[in-house]
Amino acid sequence: MRIPVLIAAVVLLAGCATGRDELIVPVDVAAAAGAPAGASPAAMKVEVTDARKVIRMERTTMGALSMGRIVLKPPEADLVRAVVGARLQAALAKGAAMPDAVVCEIRTFDVVTPATALYWDVTTNIELVLRVRGAERAVAGTATERTYSWPSEELIARVTTGALRQTAAELDKAFPGLLSGGR
Repeated sequence: MRIPVLIAAVVLLAGCATGRDELIVPVDVAAAAGAPAGASPAAMKVEVTDARKVIRMERTTMGALSMGRIVLKPPEADLVRAVVGARLQAALAKGAAMPDAVVCEIRTFDVVTPATALYWDVTTNIELVLRVRGAERAVAGTATERTYSWPSEELIARVTTGALRQTAAELDKAFPGLLSGGR
């Protein structure tokens, strides 16, 4: 019985040794958006507002003790703008008419690392609401990956990219109806 407790203590102490710092996590915008690198002309027509009531971006230990804030680079609004812009560009390439504007509201964009005695589940949840030509659609994406060591920058970036890709797939389903007048 003492060995599992000892292992859990060693894992927790290893995580705590990194301190309560900010972890800056670079996210590959092109990989997340499913588009080539570079600014998309459609992204200029995307207005992003952050309507999150609670922002959860942190690494935690057991008992939800915060061990530092997670800071995405580029920031969440810029990542969302890039993904929505790339998927809008893809929809326009299929013959849809360019809207005057696409308004995107971020309802949720969380990156959390809840811990147990043996592992962390790194999870990114994204919920967006799109408004185009008077019509509205909600889209979401989520990704989770389990790790038995302290959640790394690379792991957090990979999970965040996975959630953004899932959101992009949902955008691909939503845009045809939104661009055709909400039907």
